[in-house]
Amino acid sequence: MTISDSWLTGKKAGIKSFLLNQKNVGGIGNMYIHDILFESGIHPQKKVSDLSEEEVKNLYNNMHKQLHHSLSKGSFSLEKDFYGHNGEYLTSDFQIAYKKGEPCPRCGETIQSIKTGSTTSYICPACQRLSKTE
Repeated sequence: MTISDSWLTGKKAGIKSFLLNQKNVGGIGNMYIHDILFESGIHPQKKVSDLSEEEVKNLYNNMHKQLHHSLSKGSFSLEKDFYGHNGEYLTSDFQIAYKKGEPCPRCGETIQSIKTGSTTSYICPACQRLSKTE
């Protein structure tokens, strides 16, 4: 598949907003999106239409990886499954999510929180540049 025939074609929204919209992709909540975008090296405000084919492939693979990792642990520790058991996915499993002020696990830069629409995003300003001139 190429980006030209993907579900992202012609979309002008920021990637985080696009992915959080359950009409576009189901199952990715604000809790998981930070690490998915971090692992993909994509800034949450980057426009969907500006993604390269490589970024789309990385994004897809990292969505798959992140959600499967959470599922393998029975979901997040504060969520209950069908039987009333809490999951084992802990905040320590996050790469950068909710870790404002801590060092990036990849480059050591300080993790920042930024406002993205009605939500907060956690980013590494070095690993997730909005543009190449930043």
